[in-house]
Amino acid sequence: MFDLVSIGHAARDEFEGDPEWRIGGTATYAAAAAACLGDRVALLTRVGPNERDRLAARCRELGIELHALPSEVTTTFSFRYVDGRRRLRLKARAKSIGADAIPSALRETRSVVLASIAHEIEPSVFEVYGGVPRVLAAQGYLRSWDADGTVRRREWDEAHDVLERVSVVVVSEEDIEGDFDLARGWAKTAPVIVTIAERGAIVLRGGREVEVGGFPANEVVDQTGAGDAFCAGLALALADGDDLETAARFANAVASFAVEGVGTVALAPREKVQARMQRHSSSSVSSSDKAPPGRTIP
Repeated sequence: MFDLVSIGHAARDEFEGDPEWRIGGTATYAAAAAACLGDRVALLTRVGPNERDRLAARCRELGIELHALPSEVTTTFSFRYVDGRRRLRLKARAKSIGADAIPSALRETRSVVLASIAHEIEPSVFEVYGGVPRVLAAQGYLRSWDADGTVRRREWDEAHDVLERVSVVVVSEEDIEGDFDLARGWAKTAPVIVTIAERGAIVLRGGREVEVGGFPANEVVDQTGAGDAFCAGLALALADGDDLETAARFANAVASFAVEGVGTVALAPREKVQARMQRHSSSSVSSSDKAPPGRTIP
C-alpha cells in the first residue's frame, strides 16, 4: 500500500529569457515532497515523449513509483513577470485523467493528492478514494485560458459538486486574489485551507477561521512548489490521524523547505522537518469566529 498517491498533469515549465525548462506541476512537486519525507509514493500523470525521460529520471532518484499515461504532449506553461506579478500562458495541454486510467495498484493508499493544474481531473476519479484523506489542490479549477493561452482566473461554478467529494481543499491567497469570501463560501461545503506564503495558512471550516503560523526558511530562493509540498504534508499528516490544524502546521514546515532551492532540490526528510518544528514550537495558531463579510485576514 502507498502512503500517498499524487494525481494530475506533470508540466513543462518555460521561463521568459531562460532557454532551460523544468518539469513541474502540482502532482509532481507533491509526490517529490512526500518521497523526501520517506513515504511510499506513486505519481499518476500524463507526460509527452519529450519530457518523459527527465520526469522518469527524477522519479527514480526520489524513489517515486511513476505511472505515466500516454500523451502526445505535456501540459506546458510559459512564465513571465510583469510588475512583480506572475503571468502564465498555456501552450499545450495533455488529455484529462479519468478513473479508468487508475491501475488497481494505485487504488490502495493511505492518502491522495488530487492536483489540478488545467482542469485535467475527471469527476470519476473522486469516487475511487473514499475513506482516505483526499486533499484537493484546486488551482487548476480557478483557471481559464484565452485563445492565445493567456491564463486568467475563472469563477469556480462547479465548486459545490467537487467539494462534496474531497476531505479538504487547498488554495493560495494568490489563487483567490485575496478574496477570502470565496474561500468562506466554499468552506460551507468542505474545509478550505488558504496558504498565505511565509505567514503560514488559514484553515476555514464550520464558520471559524484558524490561522496556523508558518516556519521561517533559512533563505528564500524559489517559491515554486511550496504550496504543492504543503498539500503532500497535509495529506500525510491527516493519514496519520492528525486533526486539520495540526496537519496544517506540519504541512507549513514541509513547505518551508521547498522555498530554499530551485525545484525539488531543497525538500527535506522528515527528521529535518520535525527538527524545525521543535525549534519553532511557539509557531502561532490563532482562531476567531467567522470574520465580517469582505474582511481580508492579514
